[in-house]
Amino acid sequence: MIRNLFKQTSWYSLPYFVLAAIGFATFPVWTRHFTVKEYGMISLIDITLMFVAPLARFGLPQAAVRFFSQCQSGNRSLSISSFYTTLFLGALVLGIIFALVFFVVILALGPDRVGGQQIYALFKLTSVLLFVGAGSGVFNSALRAEQKAKFLAIVTSISATISLPVALVLVFGFLLGVKGIYIGSIFIQTSSLIFYIWFLRRQKRLVFSSFSFPFLFEAIRYGFPLVPAQLANLISNIGDRYILQIFLGSQAVGYYAVSYGLTLHLKSLLTLMMTAVTPMYLDIWQKHGRERTEKFLSSVMDYYLMLAIPAVILFSFFGDDILILLASSKYDGARGLLPYLAAPIVLHGAITIYTAGLYIHKKTSLILYFTLGAGALNLLLNLIFVPRMGLVGAAITTLISYIFLIVLANIFSSKYITIRLNYLAIGKYLLASIMAVIFLRFISIDVFLGAIIKPVIGVIIYSAAILIIDNRTRKRLRIALKF
Repeated sequence: MIRNLFKQTSWYSLPYFVLAAIGFATFPVWTRHFTVKEYGMISLIDITLMFVAPLARFGLPQAAVRFFSQCQSGNRSLSISSFYTTLFLGALVLGIIFALVFFVVILALGPDRVGGQQIYALFKLTSVLLFVGAGSGVFNSALRAEQKAKFLAIVTSISATISLPVALVLVFGFLLGVKGIYIGSIFIQTSSLIFYIWFLRRQKRLVFSSFSFPFLFEAIRYGFPLVPAQLANLISNIGDRYILQIFLGSQAVGYYAVSYGLTLHLKSLLTLMMTAVTPMYLDIWQKHGRERTEKFLSSVMDYYLMLAIPAVILFSFFGDDILILLASSKYDGARGLLPYLAAPIVLHGAITIYTAGLYIHKKTSLILYFTLGAGALNLLLNLIFVPRMGLVGAAITTLISYIFLIVLANIFSSKYITIRLNYLAIGKYLLASIMAVIFLRFISIDVFLGAIIKPVIGVIIYSAAILIIDNRTRKRLRIALKF
């Protein structure tokens, strides 16, 4: 089982790395080509689509994962073709309805209420994505349920890889500007939808006569209540962007978005190990019980902190220089935000561990309440801090709301699972990180990419320091070198 888990995880990592590579490639291109205001509009539109997409899908992707095994095993009188046909066509119809509603709402609001004529036109254009992207959620979730990780990874990676040159051609070749990014997305999503239909028809899994209204209603009843949990998490992540737009405008959103986005890239890099943690600790719990599960989670947390602590400290001190190098000097107004954003966002990467006890004991409704509370706190503090402190106020609000969420998750989850922190080891990680920062303060690297070279040197210094002062790390290294 564990071997199969690592095999599945390795395939799921493929599209992740492809998307991460594309993200790193496009980050300096878009930030340098577009104005700060235009980058702010891109951020605002993207987070709006992230927020409304779960509503447009009505929880059908979650229902696909939940009900597939029942259909496959014959525990219910529903064929595989009926399963796919009902959920896929249902998602498309609901997607059309929701896209029309979204379009009408944008028309009703008008240019003045959404931030100007340009962003108004972009919102109308991107409403199409709510329809063409609806089928992909069900299709991808069903493939996950079938454990067709290899096929799903290849399809997703190809789609992501093609999207980059298409966007570049439309933006720079046809001079479509910001609009080119979303026209490219519509093209890729539409092409993917055509492929999904062709594939399902070829596999005889899209048979119109097998559509089941009772099953569709059952799937919606199961999946739609899960949507608020997704939205609650998004409120904590993106609510500040709307407050900034209201009080400070698109340029401020652009400054904040570029800092937040760079920090998310750091978090994504550090949380690769978390991909497989949930199924692994659930398996350990079932086979070996609480003690082994706690030992496993505590060990994973220790490894994560060994990476996260130096990442936060080095990023806080030298991240601004990396940001300006990648995004250009026109984002100089974003300086000073990273120290407030790095710690909470990176530490939130271990939320899989913080909430393990709640998942094991099926107390996931508590996570919804925590996230709603953190989201409400985020919006409230933004309304207070942003008018008074500007961008720094939004960053401080993110720090406070994430700490609130992490602390609550730990308090309630610890009733079921105890994560034991090694405070001596944490002290060593902090000491080694501070040693690296102090050393780097005394050296100057005045060459191109010097802003990136310094943190790399910092990582080397940290690694050397932790090997010297921490005997456990030396033992781990010796064990690793034997394989």
